[in-house]
Amino acid sequence: MAIQVPMRETGASSCRRCSVFCDKVVYPAGCIASGCSRLYSYEENGRTYIGCLEKVFPVEIDLDLFRRAERTKSGFGGIKVAREPLSVCRCEVQRTFEHRCDRPCVNPDFLLSAPRRTYKVTARRGPASE
Repeated sequence: MAIQVPMRETGASSCRRCSVFCDKVVYPAGCIASGCSRLYSYEENGRTYIGCLEKVFPVEIDLDLFRRAERTKSGFGGIKVAREPLSVCRCEVQRTFEHRCDRPCVNPDFLLSAPRRTYKVTARRGPASE
C-alpha cells in the first residue's frame, strides 16, 4: 500500500511533492572562487560581511568566520537558496530523506536548476507502433 503525501509547493528553494524532501543549496565558496560580480562586502564594527546582491542566499556572512570554516575538512557548506540560482552559482539539490525513495522523482523539473542544465522529454500517445 502506497502512502499518499499531500503536494506542497514551496517555491524555487524546495520540493515537498513526495516523502523525499529536496532543497536547493548554494555554496558561497563558489561565489568567492569564481569572482562573482553579484557578491558584495561591507565592513561594520571592524568585521567584514559578504552577501549576494541577487539574494540567491538571503544572509550576510562574517568573512572571518567563513574563512575559518573553509579551513576545516567539511568547509563552510551550502545555504538554502531564497530564489532560483543564477547560471554562475555553484549549487546542488540536497535530498533529505533519500532512503524513502521507492520510485522515480515526481518533480524532475525541480532537480534541474538554472538554464545551464537541459534535458529531453519524449512523449507518446497510446501503444508504441512497431
